[in-house]
Amino acid sequence: MRGQDLLTMQLRGSFDLIAEHAGDAAAVWDQKARPGVSMPGFVLWHCARIIDWGVHTVVRRVPEVAAGDDWRERIRYTLGHGAGLSTAEAEQLAKTVTPDDVIAYVQALRRPVLDWVARITDDELDETIDMRAVNATHPRYITDMAWAEVKNLDGVQAWQILARPCISHVRIHIGEVETLSAAVAASVTAS
Repeated sequence: MRGQDLLTMQLRGSFDLIAEHAGDAAAVWDQKARPGVSMPGFVLWHCARIIDWGVHTVVRRVPEVAAGDDWRERIRYTLGHGAGLSTAEAEQLAKTVTPDDVIAYVQALRRPVLDWVARITDDELDETIDMRAVNATHPRYITDMAWAEVKNLDGVQAWQILARPCISHVRIHIGEVETLSAAVAASVTAS
């Protein structure tokens, strides 16, 4: 087995999980289970944005899909990838970016990411990432709050960006979405 095969399978899984859960969470997309927790729509948007950021900005050092004309406004590119957003910004995002937007965005990300992973070399996967330098491409990626969320990735190898934010981090958030969605549904049933 090659490393690319494992990364391809895991990234495909990330895309599938985000799209599936975006559809499943549509009824509770912009609702909160209780004060102080995130809305499912924000979390799923964040998952998709993290893959775009991790693959394109951090590892490949090319423009993100979300920066393109088709996506910039629709996916709210100016808000970054979610780290460091205020509660009000996160809530507004969940009210303006729909489940269909996130599903379509994930589908737009899928092919370029998986095609790229199929061609990546071991040397490219072993490259060390200067996180401050790559994040300088977007004003939201260099705020103190956003840096606090990613500083532990500074100096890691490229494969770790793929394995950690783009794969493991997404799965943690999928569990969060399942919990949030069930809690919202339970609170609606109880009232």
